[in-house]
Amino acid sequence: MIDFDAVQRLNVEDGDLLVVPESTEHEDMALLGEALHLMTPGCKVVIVRGPLAKLDFGDMNKLGWYRA
Repeated sequence: MIDFDAVQRLNVEDGDLLVVPESTEHEDMALLGEALHLMTPGCKVVIVRGPLAKLDFGDMNKLGWYRA
């Protein structure tokens, strides 16, 4: 049963980055993307599993992510 007191409104805008918990399954992320597409057609968002950390250029280079 859905806990309706825990339901929250999510206002997603084009270009948003959505961070979901690390335990989120890929299939659930796909379902979220489909639901967002139904709610806001044409809206493009990025959905990633968290946590996220900002890396500096040196750390990205060590991982093989070279910025042009």
